[in-house]
Amino acid sequence: MEYNLQKMQVPEAGWLLDTVAEEPVDADLTLPDYCPDIERILKCTMIPQIYMANISGDCLNIDGNTVIRVMYLDGGKGCLRSYEHTVPFSHSFPLKDSPDRCAIYADAKPEYINCRAQSPRKLSLHGAFSLYARVAVEKPLEYFAYDGDDLQVKTASPTVSSLSGLCCDIFTLTEDAPMNGKPEVSSVLSHRLTTRITELKAIRNKIMVTAEGRLELMYTSGDTASPECMTYAFPISHIADCEGVEDGDLIDGRLDVMTCDLSVGDDALGGSSVLSMEMKLCFNAICRREREITLMEDAFSTECEVQPKVSPLTFCTKRECLRFTDVAKENLALDGDTFARVIDVHCERMQVSAAISGGAPLLSAKAQICVLYENAEGELKHLSRDVDFDYNPSVENCDSIENAAGCIESLSYRIIDERTIELRAEIAYRMTVCCQMTRTAVTAVSADDDAPHHQPDSALILYYADRGEQVWDISKRFCSRPADILAENELDSDTLPDSLMLLIPT
Repeated sequence: MEYNLQKMQVPEAGWLLDTVAEEPVDADLTLPDYCPDIERILKCTMIPQIYMANISGDCLNIDGNTVIRVMYLDGGKGCLRSYEHTVPFSHSFPLKDSPDRCAIYADAKPEYINCRAQSPRKLSLHGAFSLYARVAVEKPLEYFAYDGDDLQVKTASPTVSSLSGLCCDIFTLTEDAPMNGKPEVSSVLSHRLTTRITELKAIRNKIMVTAEGRLELMYTSGDTASPECMTYAFPISHIADCEGVEDGDLIDGRLDVMTCDLSVGDDALGGSSVLSMEMKLCFNAICRREREITLMEDAFSTECEVQPKVSPLTFCTKRECLRFTDVAKENLALDGDTFARVIDVHCERMQVSAAISGGAPLLSAKAQICVLYENAEGELKHLSRDVDFDYNPSVENCDSIENAAGCIESLSYRIIDERTIELRAEIAYRMTVCCQMTRTAVTAVSADDDAPHHQPDSALILYYADRGEQVWDISKRFCSRPADILAENELDSDTLPDSLMLLIPT
């Protein structure tokens, strides 16, 4: 005979999709008439941009553009020039289900790009990028309970970190960046936009997002051969809908730049040029709340022999979203060339991975550092190197790391000698850590119908118990109700504080 147990659920987040696909990029380009001829290519960059990620039916559809940016020296004045070409892409990932609510994480990482000049005006490009797709959905944590008088049940009441809301919000912002005394913009050579969340606050069914945007720009002004660089920081404020979230919930949020378009206009009041930014951002969040559950750990019957089936149940008791700032230094050395003047140093992209090492978290960042410089012969050169940074944050009670990310907030340098520069990077890290617990949980209880029923020889048994014994274990041995033993011996705890004689009602 099987006892009828109640299936209980506590909401938790899981991954409906977690995959990656490689997208090739092949293009033959001809420079438009307004672009000067190519004398020498300094740098070719591939920037995949995702402008839409949505679920339609049982598919995740991702659309975007691959921006190919070629920085070169022209064949006339030897000035630095830049040309951009976009190649659209679209990819669909099949899903096993069509979720009602979810959080969609879509990323694109350049793998390689080869650029070859077939003539002063024609380029041949071949490359590829990786398209990462993850869809977070509600996947309940299941356990069992019993509501009846036929079984004696041992329960525990652990606190679990449960799902309270999922959010995926794509929105558009515009921002005007004044030049503030910098030379006027004639042509944009390159730009990078990054965001950093500074505060997340939940109110009923909404999340208030406060962040900082940072634009790094390199451009030419007039007919000067030397490029100019500027940085512009601005605040970002947004309210995202998130059904189920309440004040006090833990918000594991992420704000990604999908696209950023620049245009140069005139300030009607000041008369100087203004950079207008139109950006598309994506805010994703997994929100959690701590709640107590009643877990069934063991069971027996005072009337017959029963066999409980138990399995280990692992769950997260507490999550934390942590932020750290680290200052790291690293040297970059040239091979066979010299630094006469450094024009620009920036981080093209950075990836962060996390692991538990020696019982403590270890964050490992790989940053692609790009340097535009002039050598002793007055030639413009470009250097691109991968630099590794490691950081050991001080975190207590960390069993696993669920996600980690980071960005370089500031990057400076100093020239050590003609072949070496020292980088100083201020890196902002964020990660979500989890404290885990494994408990024994009953999943089924069956009775042996052929076994004889318990026939006690007397109504009361004397038992000499040792200190530290559990009333539950004693009850199970003598087929007595734990509540009766506690009441008969005036005990208020399942663990015996001292050695004593117990009266066991049967």
